[in-house]
Amino acid sequence: MVGREFEKKIIDRLSTNGSLAGSFLFFGESQVGKFSFADEVTRGLEGNPSVITERMVITGDDSKIGIESVRGIRHFLRSRPIASPFRSVIIDGAERMTPEAQNAALKIVEEPPSYALIIFIGTGIESVLPTLASRLRKIYFPRVPKKDIVSWLVSEKGVDPDKAASIAERSFGRPGFASDMLNEKKPVKAFDIPKKFDSNKEFDIFVKASLSKLYNDTKGKDIAPLREFLKRIEAMSRFNTNKKLQLQSIPWTL
Repeated sequence: MVGREFEKKIIDRLSTNGSLAGSFLFFGESQVGKFSFADEVTRGLEGNPSVITERMVITGDDSKIGIESVRGIRHFLRSRPIASPFRSVIIDGAERMTPEAQNAALKIVEEPPSYALIIFIGTGIESVLPTLASRLRKIYFPRVPKKDIVSWLVSEKGVDPDKAASIAERSFGRPGFASDMLNEKKPVKAFDIPKKFDSNKEFDIFVKASLSKLYNDTKGKDIAPLREFLKRIEAMSRFNTNKKLQLQSIPWTL
């Protein structure tokens, strides 16, 4: 958990006041540490954090989260916790929930068991339907300061300080992206278009590598190429376009 002292104070205060039970929406950009924070919070509630028995995690990495998953939550919450004060549920990728799944989740959060802690993780408040969002306590996760990422890479990952500073600079305040860069066996090159993207995560890593290069190349200079790249990526996310063809055209027009 990197640079989350403020958010930790919120959770600690709720826990101390006996008001942690209920439903939350952790929202913010991807790879800023929302899931890591939720993971640590729920592990900390268990009698033995290394053996998790009172938690359910639902993820929507590359597919929709349907109503069957939400029905599984209802079944999970029927049993009272034994090893923890709570039965915890983490829905990672709330924006991937179908409308039917969200409506089913709304019924759960409206009348949850007293021992339920439900955490939805999304990129924004609009990740879920307004009716569901209105029932959730919201915690915003901003980008992490560079110094915190450097400190984490050096102290927790054993990275050389100079390399840590370079990675932190290119991570744009996202510890998850810093971790990806650290763990990559072969660095992703900007504009080195792969034959295909096997997952949304691979596409995200490619885009961020290209953004990092453009940012470094244009720092203090003309930022028009960076602005154009961002515009094209945003358009690709809104429309059903061929990502590979779109990306292949970018280097020739920046």
